[in-house]
Amino acid sequence: MTVRHEGPRLTNHGRDPAVPHPRSVPLEPPRGAADLPRYLRALRRLGDADDLAAAYAGCTIAVEVAGREGDAAGLVAAYSQRSSVSRRSGDLPAAARDAEAAADLLAVSGAEPGGATAALLLSRRIAVLLDMGDVDRAGLLFAAAPFGGDLPDDPEFLLLRYVRGRLHGAAGRPGDALADWYRCGERVAVRRFDHPGVLPWRSAAADVLTGIGAAEAAERLVAEEVALTRRHGLASALGRALRIQGRVLPGAAGLARAEEAVRVLQGAPRRFELATALVDLGELLHQAKRRPQARRVLRDGLELAERCGSPGLAARARRTTRGRAT
Repeated sequence: MTVRHEGPRLTNHGRDPAVPHPRSVPLEPPRGAADLPRYLRALRRLGDADDLAAAYAGCTIAVEVAGREGDAAGLVAAYSQRSSVSRRSGDLPAAARDAEAAADLLAVSGAEPGGATAALLLSRRIAVLLDMGDVDRAGLLFAAAPFGGDLPDDPEFLLLRYVRGRLHGAAGRPGDALADWYRCGERVAVRRFDHPGVLPWRSAAADVLTGIGAAEAAERLVAEEVALTRRHGLASALGRALRIQGRVLPGAAGLARAEEAVRVLQGAPRRFELATALVDLGELLHQAKRRPQARRVLRDGLELAERCGSPGLAARARRTTRGRAT
């Protein structure tokens, strides 16, 4: 079988690119298609450690090797992994292109439509759409997938369950969202890898709990996540936890956490997470009647959201600037 490979080109964002510049990869390159699973597992570890520049460069090598050798399964895995890295880096259009390239090849790759590879790819496709703010398309994508309501508890399916919780939350179904996230919490505890760097289910649940008036439970959950990430987490995980804590805590305490989140994320490579933190902080400043400062922060958040390719986040920033905070 011959697989035609045309890798999508990435957008150059100027001085502060969303996608990291290519760099050397601190890994032995794949010796061929049969070695790609080993190589991609190592790249996933690099991505999980926020070494996104090396992970992206390695994924591009994997795409080239798989395309040259006509390995459809390898191309699916490489495109899927590169999509994850691009999303984390904050280039959502590039992440969407790679995810769709992987989806186009899935049928000829030999992967089971309802198997772990398909579940991992689906979770990545939906996550990108949710970051962009396209909840309707994300819902249609999940509805068309060959997965029932009772997802298995394998690691790839736990990620899909977490992302399905995000979809439920964005679509206004807090009970379904919480059910998915609490199940994630139970399963990662059983497997002894309950850490926000794996699945940040606590902060996700806390945000939804705040929205339905369960403030005490929300504060407890997000405080646990902040404590965990302060001890062992990456800056990006801590910044996310602090960002949600800013939304959960009332008044000056919440504002202080939101400001800390922005400071922490300014030193992390996840640009979309920073953009979200800026918009969240701008909303809190607006609510606190600190309008000039709010406008400055929202302007920065809007600019970064547009560069990351998120119409949904950009629209939030514009609404707040016009005095209609959500």
